[in-house]
Amino acid sequence: IISVESLSLYSPYKLLTSTSYFYMPKKIVFEVNSALKLSNELKLLGVEKGSEVFLVLDPALKNLEHTIKTIKGLEEGGYVIDVYTDVEYEPSIECLKRAVDYVRRGRHRVVIGIGGGSTLDIAKVSAAAKDNPDKDVEEFIGMDKIPKRVTPTITLPTTAGTAAEVSRYTVFTKGVGKVGINGYNVMADIAVVDPVFTYTLPPKVTAGTGLDALSHAVEGIISLDATPLSDALGFIAVELVFKYLRRAYYRGSDVEARYFMSLAATSAGAPLNIARVVLGHSISQTFGPQYKIHHGTACGMTLPYIMEFYLPAIPEKIAAIAKAAGVDTYGLSIQEAAEEAVRITWKLLEDLNIPLSLRDIGISKAELETLTKRTIKEWPRPNSPIELTEERVLKVYEAMYEGKLMKVKIY
Repeated sequence: IISVESLSLYSPYKLLTSTSYFYMPKKIVFEVNSALKLSNELKLLGVEKGSEVFLVLDPALKNLEHTIKTIKGLEEGGYVIDVYTDVEYEPSIECLKRAVDYVRRGRHRVVIGIGGGSTLDIAKVSAAAKDNPDKDVEEFIGMDKIPKRVTPTITLPTTAGTAAEVSRYTVFTKGVGKVGINGYNVMADIAVVDPVFTYTLPPKVTAGTGLDALSHAVEGIISLDATPLSDALGFIAVELVFKYLRRAYYRGSDVEARYFMSLAATSAGAPLNIARVVLGHSISQTFGPQYKIHHGTACGMTLPYIMEFYLPAIPEKIAAIAKAAGVDTYGLSIQEAAEEAVRITWKLLEDLNIPLSLRDIGISKAELETLTKRTIKEWPRPNSPIELTEERVLKVYEAMYEGKLMKVKIY
């Protein structure tokens, strides 16, 4: 997808004059059963045998065979494992503070997170907070508000979507909304991606997390901060999601599909870290927490609507997404190819049984203006190719409420 010809997708002036940053962990290990070799990674980090490990673990995974084997491997490697399971789904700031208080009282030499995005976010911030004991956790809210981090951190994702294992972002609920503790000192040192953890994911979680990965990739490609490097991995993620998500959803035991969905999720961490997300995440992070909708599901619900929203400004980019997703674009105009990208995304949501309207999840039309105001206030996106005004964002909400795209026709 990224070739000399495709560089026409980017402004030459911007490429020559802007500064690009590539944020990823120091090391990414991607291998089936790689979790069973964690003690080797600790040795490479200089963590001595006998050291205490703060292991933040999703409680739902505690009794799974692969988790038990992972912990046993660490213990046989000579490490003392302190398993911490006070983890909430979409954790609150209060939940985070409990973990931080616990780790600050301990003598842990390293922090490991095993779980979905919620678990990994708690692990990442706990390590950073341990190294800044004089700071209240809420002082970290924002970008690069954490002065330092020296405690080694390892992340092991057990879902295929959040990219929390490689991202410099974390998200916590505060009231009815969400806040982020983000930046360089939040990122893990090592991400260990073992697809075996995803083999037992139920279909609904498979769909939601997979759509989260797709949203990271697509929104990162749409972003004004996109670079050829971030897009290269973003287009790979798009290709993999469209090829393998349905398979993983309908047949969870398909290990090939599980493997490549894990690869898609981690690959989508690049556009998330570098280019960041746009209106889709702004909307989903507004209505999702308030109405208790899974983050990935909320992101997926918004995706065809915001792709249509951005189509007039960046048709070439949306058309390139169609090509990456497997659409035969030969003979199609850029506009036609871009509209196909919207349609196949809509069809993917239908196949995964994702709600396609806000009305279907209990949101009333009277609430749309309030949600619009909150979206713009709480999640502004200066990297958005279209300026986010109340009038424009409200139209997206209205289309989502009706469950009908504004212009693109669905066959």
